[in-house]
Amino acid sequence: MAESGTKPIHSSLVAALTVEGERSPYAADANEPDPRYLSYGVRAPAVRAVWRSHRDRIGSLPPLDRLELATLLIESGYGEQQTLGSSILELMPEVFTAKNLGLIDGFVHCLRGWSKVDTFATGILRILLSFHPDEMIDMCRSWNVDPDPWPRRTSVVIFTREVAESGRFTDIALEMCAPLARDPHMHVRKGVGWTLKDLMRADRERLIEYVRALRANGESNDIVLYAIKELDERTRQNILQVGPGTGVSDSASLT
Repeated sequence: MAESGTKPIHSSLVAALTVEGERSPYAADANEPDPRYLSYGVRAPAVRAVWRSHRDRIGSLPPLDRLELATLLIESGYGEQQTLGSSILELMPEVFTAKNLGLIDGFVHCLRGWSKVDTFATGILRILLSFHPDEMIDMCRSWNVDPDPWPRRTSVVIFTREVAESGRFTDIALEMCAPLARDPHMHVRKGVGWTLKDLMRADRERLIEYVRALRANGESNDIVLYAIKELDERTRQNILQVGPGTGVSDSASLT
């Protein structure tokens, strides 16, 4: 039954994306620097249109068939298919339990670009963090030291947006950010900056001191400039005036 229900829908999705890709004027790898990243060159509005045209058919599948379909899409390596797979998973977070969360680790290791990491991290991973915090934090710690840059970015951007604003995970988010402050990969560092920026919404003064310490320690401008972009101009300039070697308080320690 899985084959008769899942495979035709997958084929239809791939066909629709292929047609949209042939119409698209964009290069397949636009905005994604990793040579492993695969794409049809389809932009987000067209991907959303493909999703809307198939959503009812996908929703009619049994949960395990939907999981199979999401797996086919994510493991394809194509960014647009991965976006659709992420959308399916967001509709069925209850399918994941402590016993099968290892599937999520496999999905994360299929992602090859910052845009797909961000979609996955701020979507299904955000939901699963609220359902299974201990298990998800353990996975974040593993991703944080992964040799591949995309799991490392995942380990921090999962704590952006609503997760950051809740204030519930600030300590663990900072634990994840600290070792990546000097990451060699630009998109990992920018992920750290984004996370710090959003964390300020829940604990502004603590995060300002944290970013001030980053500046004093001579850490990357990629991080600092992103982290302070929503602050008022006076506070921004106050942080930017801090130079390497400037003394900071113990409360601003990065450990």
